[in-house]
Amino acid sequence: MTPIAPPNRHSNNFDFIRIVAAFAVLYSHHFSLTGQVEPSFFGLHSIGGAAVLVFFIVSGYLVTSSWYNDPNVFRFAWRRALRIWPALTVVVVLTAYGLGTIVTSLPASEYITHRATFDYLNILRMRIHFVLPGMFENNPYPRGVNGSLWTIPLEVRCYVYLGVAGLFGLLRKRGIFLILIAIYMVWFMVRSSADLHGQIHYGRELSAFFLAGGALFILHKHWEHHWKFCLSACVLMAGFLWSFEWRYLASWILLPMIVIWIGTRSTPILNQFGRWGDPSYGIYLIAYPVQQTIILYLWPYWGFWPTMGLASVITVALAYLSWHGIEKRALRFKPRSSRATN
Repeated sequence: MTPIAPPNRHSNNFDFIRIVAAFAVLYSHHFSLTGQVEPSFFGLHSIGGAAVLVFFIVSGYLVTSSWYNDPNVFRFAWRRALRIWPALTVVVVLTAYGLGTIVTSLPASEYITHRATFDYLNILRMRIHFVLPGMFENNPYPRGVNGSLWTIPLEVRCYVYLGVAGLFGLLRKRGIFLILIAIYMVWFMVRSSADLHGQIHYGRELSAFFLAGGALFILHKHWEHHWKFCLSACVLMAGFLWSFEWRYLASWILLPMIVIWIGTRSTPILNQFGRWGDPSYGIYLIAYPVQQTIILYLWPYWGFWPTMGLASVITVALAYLSWHGIEKRALRFKPRSSRATN
């Protein structure tokens, strides 16, 4: 198998895309957390929901790159674990036993020994708990502690499926991988597409966008040489599908191509967004409880924009602290191989 050069974070726009997507989630959530309706992305998803699709597209592209540049399931799994769990562990533990003891309406001793407080740690086993005893009970969006975390198990599931497929040799031939993606999309459209069934099956939809990112990595050499034609074809196809009310399929056709095309460019200024590190994962993990805490103390005396601005500043500061103090240090333990990996 011929190795493929992995994307170099200093010569592309992927950090910019992830940071913008993380802020889009923060922005969108601030509406719901202050008792308002989240702004819509073309009537398909909230702005935050669309940003999550972007995360899965980029992840599919980069994680597939990681596999093909070092197709070893154990090293692959260890790299994914180092990226997900260290920061997640710190955020979950500090939320439950740090922030929670400060903002809960319960006596501290009762809160700490409460079964629900301990159960919150099950998030680290990919079993998401959204509430902690006595926290944010009187907020406009009551009791929600960290509503962003529901996507983490779904992303880990994509990693697992990709690793298992690689373990059984299904990724050895790239054509087979593309066939598998096509089979999944047909199954998804028949069984779960919101275009046909009128409701979104989020887990399956996010997997579809992850696989779209993976397919664009596999086909990168082909579409990169003819990107104007490919992008135009995607626009026309998406427009045709949209006109016949196949809007979710249209977004699957067009959004991944746009995201990966922008991500693989090297645009001045944009390609420098990761110069001081990658705070996107930290922003995603930390923003929600920070926003809820600020709303607890300052809403409605401070309005929408002041509370969101303060939440953004605090979140970014903590996200960079997470990157330099936790994430970057954990990634030093990534296993080495003869090929460069993400």
